[in-house]
Amino acid sequence: MFRQLLKASLVASVVAFATAASAQGVHLRFGLADDADALDPHLNRTSAAETILNALCDRLVMLDQSMQFQPGLATQWTWSPDGKTLTMTIRDGVVFHDGTPVNAEAVKYNIDRAMNLTGSARRADLTAIDKVTTDGSKVIVQLKEASAPLLAKFAERTGAIISPKAAEAAGANFGRAPVCSGPYKFVERVAQDRVVVERFADYWNKAAYPIDRITFRVIPDDTVRLANLMSGDLDIIERLSPADAVTVQKNPQLKLLAVDPLNYQSIVVNIGNSKAADNPMGRDPRVREAFELALDRQAINEVAFNGQYVAGNQPVPPSSPYYEKSLPMPPRDAAKAKQILKDAGYTQPVPFELLVPNRPLAVRVAEMMQSMASEAGFDMKLKVVEFATTLSMTEQGDFQAWGPIGPQNANDPDAVTYMSLHSAGNRNVGKYANPQVDRIAALTRTETDPEKRKQAFHDLAKAIGKDRAVIYLYHQRPLFALSAKISGVEVSGDGYVLFRNMKLAK
Repeated sequence: MFRQLLKASLVASVVAFATAASAQGVHLRFGLADDADALDPHLNRTSAAETILNALCDRLVMLDQSMQFQPGLATQWTWSPDGKTLTMTIRDGVVFHDGTPVNAEAVKYNIDRAMNLTGSARRADLTAIDKVTTDGSKVIVQLKEASAPLLAKFAERTGAIISPKAAEAAGANFGRAPVCSGPYKFVERVAQDRVVVERFADYWNKAAYPIDRITFRVIPDDTVRLANLMSGDLDIIERLSPADAVTVQKNPQLKLLAVDPLNYQSIVVNIGNSKAADNPMGRDPRVREAFELALDRQAINEVAFNGQYVAGNQPVPPSSPYYEKSLPMPPRDAAKAKQILKDAGYTQPVPFELLVPNRPLAVRVAEMMQSMASEAGFDMKLKVVEFATTLSMTEQGDFQAWGPIGPQNANDPDAVTYMSLHSAGNRNVGKYANPQVDRIAALTRTETDPEKRKQAFHDLAKAIGKDRAVIYLYHQRPLFALSAKISGVEVSGDGYVLFRNMKLAK
């Protein structure tokens, strides 16, 4: 009863707010799954805040849905032959929401702030930078070593440019009322309820943003969020549950939008992190090969996610140019898995424990894998624990295998490879170490020639395929549901709505 009353109250509050705002021109109402943290691109860590910052802040570089770089505040950029200097030309005639100019000095201020601000969440993105200088409209970024992912970082929050004047005036409170140069300016925020932005009249490309006002509503309950969309009280919602995709597709007043950013969900095997790695899965790549053959990735996708995700066996999805096509996803073969275990001298069933984050879909996938593995000669136990607890357990090496787990919404393949596969990677909790993998992973970071870098990622896929320290399962597809009245929706390559060219019919 309480849950029903709560849902009714939330629906009523959205209706009341929509009525009060009806005189604001073309008004888009966007349903968020979580409240945002600080609306400061250098401190922010949540995807909800990044969605809002996409409306508020221009970035140095834009990333289209094909993962290609497009001009943003930087109209052009060039690398030095040694890959250690990046020169960007800043767009002329752009102003911040407070009327101050966007120029090379403002960009330098932002990069320096991201590197040095106490608590900066972007500092790790910029460790390769030695110094930043300016020359007229140009920003010159000099590096300690070549860093191919740097341009991709400037296409996300690291490249979101804020007003130096406003930042200096607000200090630590900047994120409460951010001032950027994007198509929309900040109006108000009510914690746990809404953030409101309105079109910036002096925006350099305002014709591409016909919507006058956007209200981001915080509605954590998936069911309530969808109910508000179906009733017409929201126009677009994020994080639609895959189980609700069919409902949306059958409704003529709604549309389903699925996007394919770089991400993966996987099983991370403890190879060398404490004594917990001393088990057949941790010691022997043949056992890991048998476990992979026990899995039916397509069935997992169909049953757990209504076929809305993408099954995969590499850090990037099969549609990615970085995918190594000579290593296609192996079909399930339980008989071959049993034979591999037998030939390796293991008495079946082979025991191992999987640490599972306590999330409904993760547990469902783990239970499916448990059933599949049992038919292939494994005795797989599940240890279901709160997600935050799994983080501390894996850092301490207190696990045999962990998953489904993985990075989300990356905009460069470096974010889904180096950090989990290089021996010094900050997400390599299984302490996997392979000198060949380290060498190739380092090359993917320093090679700035696009074709050579792509080949390096292909070589990396081949190098990791034998060890299977990370067993890739599937790639999540962020699902948006929206009113049929919305047209022209553009989504960035890392899975965020851009609001550019979006129209909402009345």
